[in-house]
Amino acid sequence: MKKFILFLILPFLMSLTYFSFGQTASNDLLLIEINDKFGYINKSGEIVIEPRFKYANSFSEGLAVISMPDEDEAYGGKYGYIDSTGTLIISPKYNTASNFTQGWARVKQGFGGFIYINKLGKPMTNNTFFECYSIQNFPIPVRETRKSKAGYIDKKGTYIIEAKFDIAFPFIDGYAVVAMNQKYGYINMQGVFLIQPKFYRANYFQNGLAKVIVKDKKSGDKREGFIDKKGKYIVPPSFCVGCAKDFSEGLAAVTSDGKKWGFINTNGKIVIAAQFEKATMFKEGLAKVKFNGKYGFIDKSGKWVIKPKYDNVSNFNNGIASIYQKNERMGYIDKHEKYIWRAKKPKKKEVEESPYDKY
Repeated sequence: MKKFILFLILPFLMSLTYFSFGQTASNDLLLIEINDKFGYINKSGEIVIEPRFKYANSFSEGLAVISMPDEDEAYGGKYGYIDSTGTLIISPKYNTASNFTQGWARVKQGFGGFIYINKLGKPMTNNTFFECYSIQNFPIPVRETRKSKAGYIDKKGTYIIEAKFDIAFPFIDGYAVVAMNQKYGYINMQGVFLIQPKFYRANYFQNGLAKVIVKDKKSGDKREGFIDKKGKYIVPPSFCVGCAKDFSEGLAAVTSDGKKWGFINTNGKIVIAAQFEKATMFKEGLAKVKFNGKYGFIDKSGKWVIKPKYDNVSNFNNGIASIYQKNERMGYIDKHEKYIWRAKKPKKKEVEESPYDKY
């Protein structure tokens, strides 16, 4: 189960950046697992960093989060950061750690709160936080205690948006989702509401549309729909909760019965008929879908590009996707379904001979 959960996050384990002061391009490194240890290969399938970590994440801004095996006397089970040669840059001493963005990373040490550090491991603010997020953009949403309100701080740790929200999420493309009085809306980077808090739940904008959930006051029924950046419904809230995905590359996966999935365009028109057991967002022109119990990839016309034959797959990132089979064999393929790397088949366990088998 642990391996399967790891595989589900593999789409996020391919970095898009280069290591600015190393010799190896970190965006060429792909995560692998061999004998319950994690390491990295390049896009030619060659092992660059030997599998020796208990946990490893993607490279971001030249560094990657790792944790050491439990048996390591100095750093067992703790999180730190390596460069693209596998060298420890920030010693594993944290209970949790996240990727670097804009030179900051969120970490937690011991039983204290979260802090932000730079690439030298130096704290970037004087405060610790009960709740905060991995950096996406500045300002950063934070909550100092369990009971306090959430606000936004800048790179100096100064509040530039007052801590007055029940819930606050990071900014993306100038919009942040916040909640007040159990209703969700959208603010700009000055803390001014662009769309008043009136939704039961709200997502980020994708392709100019955001998925929101409304709740009927009388029946309690919840429905999903899509709004534009003025708060106007483009796709009325007619889908059950969990029956619509966010838009990506102009299409969104939806289901009307919870069993078969298809795709709509930004006008709400069905462009790929409901036929898949599962469907995800489009990325690099392809979407992973499940059909007859197996995963494959379709293009925006609904045509199979890679037929469904895998137990799980990630979306494509930089032309490469990870694949997984239940025999615990994983690998990476390109869009022509050519293997970049493939794990060796696990050896069959030898059955010990019983002394009674001789008779």
